[in-house]
Order: sequence, then structure tokens, then C-alpha cells
Amino acid sequence: MGIVIGVIIVLAVAAFLAVLTCKSKNSDLFKWIGIAIFIAFCFTWVIPYGYFQEGTFYEYAMKRIGLNDIPTILYYGVYFCLTTIIYLLTLGGFYGVISKTKSYQALVKRFAKSIKGREVLTAIIMIVSFVVLTSILKTPFVLLAFVPFLISVLLNAKFDKITAMGLTFGSILVGTLAATYGTDGLYWWNSYLSVTDVTVGMTHRVIIGGIALILFIIFNVLRIVKYKKNRSAELEADLYPVEEVKGNVKVWPSIVVFSFLFVIVILGYVGWETSFGIDCFTKFHTWLTDLAIGDFEIFSHILGSNATALGAYELSSLITILLIVTLVIKLMNGIKGAEFAESFSEGIIKMVKPVCLFVLTYVLFIISYMSPFMAYITEWAFSLTDKFNPFITAITAFVTSIFHADLGYSAYIVGTAITKGYAANFDLVHTLYVSTYGLVQLFIPTSGILLLGLSYLKIDYKSWFKYIWKFFVAMVVVVLVLATIVTYA
Repeated sequence: MGIVIGVIIVLAVAAFLAVLTCKSKNSDLFKWIGIAIFIAFCFTWVIPYGYFQEGTFYEYAMKRIGLNDIPTILYYGVYFCLTTIIYLLTLGGFYGVISKTKSYQALVKRFAKSIKGREVLTAIIMIVSFVVLTSILKTPFVLLAFVPFLISVLLNAKFDKITAMGLTFGSILVGTLAATYGTDGLYWWNSYLSVTDVTVGMTHRVIIGGIALILFIIFNVLRIVKYKKNRSAELEADLYPVEEVKGNVKVWPSIVVFSFLFVIVILGYVGWETSFGIDCFTKFHTWLTDLAIGDFEIFSHILGSNATALGAYELSSLITILLIVTLVIKLMNGIKGAEFAESFSEGIIKMVKPVCLFVLTYVLFIISYMSPFMAYITEWAFSLTDKFNPFITAITAFVTSIFHADLGYSAYIVGTAITKGYAANFDLVHTLYVSTYGLVQLFIPTSGILLLGLSYLKIDYKSWFKYIWKFFVAMVVVVLVLATIVTYA
């Protein structure tokens, strides 16, 4: 009874803070993620922690997080997402440099002019591309390499910021909801559940993903048509603005840069061998790294000990490629060293706030990691009924995803409870956790990619809520209807 009272008090205080945040004129994103961190922090004081071992729950005493734990939480929050932080800052530096070149500026302007009058077609192409690619790529973060460019194009074509956010970051998040062969979350989820076959639950996920894709297209097309006549004559502010370039400026250098990056993303981050059984890239990598002059393996040393075959790239590989491409841009455009350093550092600085917000989502995760109260909540929810209940499972998965920035960690915490307790319904339970994680990432301000996008475009969460809530509700209905049919039909 004391636990229930404690949870109610915490949620009541959090609701009060949320109301104050909604009413404030400057409803900053830090306030929203701060409320979530407050809830998690307080939960460690009122909810016991525990672990599942072979499907059996073992409850321990409270593991309360105190003030002296804050430095540790911040340290591990940065540690767990350090590679992503470096990638995002490198990406900022890359755009800080390329956005100053005339070739890039001309490309943005010409691309923007070409899509005027074709707004609906542009939206459909972008949504389909991002959703499908996110669904099959190892990590959705690699697609962020193209997002600043596309946002600049959309804003210069007089799209509003919310629509630009939806067509880029939003489409990536819908792709996370529709994960089939890709996303790092699905990989680690399967890994901790000891699932070696990626097609487990695939049919359910494809159905959900297909419906999500169609609904998101309809949702955005209707919005574009509605607001087309009321489009503002002024350009929305862009984080990496471009100027009008006079004269006949060649755009092919920038086209080559982005084409090269796109090829790298497709070849490097689609699991060719693990997902589709295509092993030619692995064989080529082995052949290349085995080339030697005497006992000296040339390419093995040049590429480094952590080099992997195409299809098995990590995010760190793209960091290296972005740095090399940025240096090539410097040389191609004759940018002086001081100007290059200034542009690169300016680009990094512009990414600092989005990165800080992203780190805070992992601070929330670390609190849940240090005191795993979600295991207790899961055990309590699952014990409400002797039989499998898809609605209880969906709600539990949803709440779990709010506090766990990492889907794989959810499997680490509740994996054996699923595999042992719901073996007969494993495909559906698997789908519910993956899909509800995607829904949380799309809607709740504890999502790293969502906060990155909102901060990048300087969009308040309330504005995003007004934009996305209808699609969110529609997808909740789709997931629950599918779960009901599969369970009871």
C-alpha cells in the first residue's frame, strides 16, 4: 500500500510540474526531460528493485538514488552514449564547413526551387525513404547525416518547421516503430533475448510498419494540402542557413559528397550477411586485410584493428568518414586553416544543446539502471492475471520504454520473464515491446532522437504534441487491435 501511495504522490507532483510547464511561455525541452528524470529519481525511493532470473523474480530492498550519486549518473550517462555524442558533434562540424561553400548553398537553393509545386510528392518520397531505410539499417543515427541538408531544402522551399521535423526526424522515428531487419534497438533486444532469427515476430512488425507508413503519409499530405495556401512568405530559421548564390555555381561537388555518404550508409549499415545471407562483402574484407608484403599486412594496419566488413560498420566508422570528407571539402574549396577551424567549431557549437538533451535521456536510463525499479513494476503487472493479457503487456512495455532509452536494456531486465512466462505468445510479446518502444520514441519527450530534432529546429514539445497526437493515437489503436486479433481470434 505504501508503494502505491508513493507512486501516486510522485505522479501527482510530476503532473503539477507538467501543467506549469505547459502554461509557461517558454516551455523549454529541458523542463520536460527534467520532469521524467524527477519521476525516475523519486521512483527509486518508493519502489523496490529486483531482477528476473530464469523467469523468476527476485525482489530486493529499496536502492535509493541520492544527491551524491548525481556525478556518477552524469558520468555514465555520457559514457553510454559517448560514440553517438562524438558522431553528432562531428556531424555538426561537417555541416559547419560544407554550409559555407557556394556549391552547397547553390544545391540547397536549386533543390528547394525544384520541389516547389511538388510538395506532396516530395513528402511521400522522403517519408517512404526514411521509414524503409530506418527499418533495415543497423542504426537510425546514420541517416542524420542527411537530415540537416534536407531540412535546409524544406525550409527554403517554404515548408514550416513542424512539417520539416515530421518529414525527417519524424519519419526516422516511424521507421523505428516499423523495425524489420534494422535498428540497433532491435539488434540488442534480440541479443539479450537470445533470439538468433531476426524474423521472429516479423509478420506482425511488417503489418504494423506498413500501416504506420500509410497513415503517416496520409497524415502529412493532408497537413501540407491544408497549410499550402497559408504558407508564410518568410523563411523559417535554419540552424545551418545558406545564402543566395549569384552566378553559375557548380553543384556537382556537393552532389558527389552526399552521394558518396549515401553509398557508404547503404553498403556499410545494411546487415547484408546477418539479415540477407549475402557474404561477398565479408569475403572481400577478409581478402583485403590479408594482403601482405612479406609478413606486413598492408590494409589491415591502414584500416585499423577495429575495421569491419561492409554491412557490419559501427557508428564510429562514419565518424572517421565524415572527418575525412570534411577535410576533402576544405581542400576542394581552398578553405584556409583558420577559416576551416572556425567553421568546424561553429558547427559543433550549434549541436551542443541537442547533444545535451540527448545525454539527459541516458541520464534517465542510468537512474533506471542503477535502481532497476521497472523489474518490480513488470512483475506486479504480469501477476495481475494468470493468463497472457496483450493489453497489460502493451502498457507494461510502454512504461518500460519511457524510462529505458535502450530497448536492449529492457530485454536485459525483463527478458527471462518474457521468454519463460510467455513462450506460447512470444512472437506477439516480442512485437509489442518493439512497437511500443517505437511509439514512445515518437511521442514522449524521453526520446533521444525526438529531443535532437525538436532542439535542432527549435520546436517546443507542445507544438510537436499538437502535430503528432492523432497519428500516435491511431497507431496505439492499430497495435492493440492487432494484439487482440492475434491473441483471441
